[in-house]
Amino acid sequence: MKNTTRYGCWLIDNIKFSGDSFKTTIHFNGRNIEILVTNYENSKKLPEPLNKWIHQRIINNNPTSIYSIFIITTNGYETDNSSYFTEIFRLSLKLVFFKPIEISNTYELINNIIAPIPNKNILTENRMISKKEINSITFEKVIDYFNVLSKFKKKHIALHEIYKITEINDTILELLCLYSFIEGFWHNKRGTSNIINSFEAMLKQDFAPGRENKIVREKIKNKIKTQNGLFREPKLNEMRTILAHGIYKQEELSWTEKHWKTLSEQRDLLIELIIESLVNREKT
Repeated sequence: MKNTTRYGCWLIDNIKFSGDSFKTTIHFNGRNIEILVTNYENSKKLPEPLNKWIHQRIINNNPTSIYSIFIITTNGYETDNSSYFTEIFRLSLKLVFFKPIEISNTYELINNIIAPIPNKNILTENRMISKKEINSITFEKVIDYFNVLSKFKKKHIALHEIYKITEINDTILELLCLYSFIEGFWHNKRGTSNIINSFEAMLKQDFAPGRENKIVREKIKNKIKTQNGLFREPKLNEMRTILAHGIYKQEELSWTEKHWKTLSEQRDLLIELIIESLVNREKT
């Protein structure tokens, strides 16, 4: 019987990594796929054919890869549904380690034959440096998202839309788009949309539903209010008002480092809230 095993590799840049490699397992199509997360130095210990593939083809093709983090399927996956596996796994990576973290396209080794080398696709000039770290704990969410998203073959359009927003590479514009998405996606379709109602609907319906999670929802809303209070009024809709009505154009020159840091933190918070809410919705 012909061997149809494929190996996949993804490169990640602009992320913290302790240097300690770790392994995990993902289940797909009746197979346990072993995942190794490592760096250039530790990858030298890989067995063949992975070692030759990584070092003589991927790294030689793009020498800057020596600074990347490598995510490798060490026991491979079957050709059947392989494109769906790589699509959903890469999407899960992007949703957890979103921009400004950079994730490459998929590299594949098929029956010991190297597939065409894709564009690394991680050379964009980011204005931000990621504070996220990739480790065995943060990677658990990648597995969780994959388990949910791989159950049904669908396009996951809303999730791709959110990731596209993170690629704008402008915090103010990204925040404005994120608030617009929340207001429209969680609008109850009755009357005029309202960011406060939509934000609360997102939290209550999808992010943390149920009476038992009321404290969680209130904590998030209070955090947003506190952040907004640094700019103007400590209200849930204040940032949306500042951005949507162009008020920021009159005030941004007076903003301090603390203001810009707060904007970045709120941007990351909204992305995490929206993605978690959308993935939770997929479960139902």
